[in-house]
Amino acid sequence: MKSPFRFRSALRRNSPWFLVNLGIFGKGDDCEKHEGKHEWYNQDYEHSACYHCRVIRVGRLWKTFNQDHDR
Repeated sequence: MKSPFRFRSALRRNSPWFLVNLGIFGKGDDCEKHEGKHEWYNQDYEHSACYHCRVIRVGRLWKTFNQDHDR
């Protein structure tokens, strides 16, 4: 199952930044807690962050995600 917070991500992507910075369309707490899957991006070459929730993990998980996603 995909992330339950994908709708919020779409709102953040398409809204003016001042609304996003106010926290109106904030990230969810944890995709896995809500039976979804994380979708990773490179936060700083040492940590992976989920596009849809506030989870950040050590490691380059975005590489694995991108390889699986391209198939």
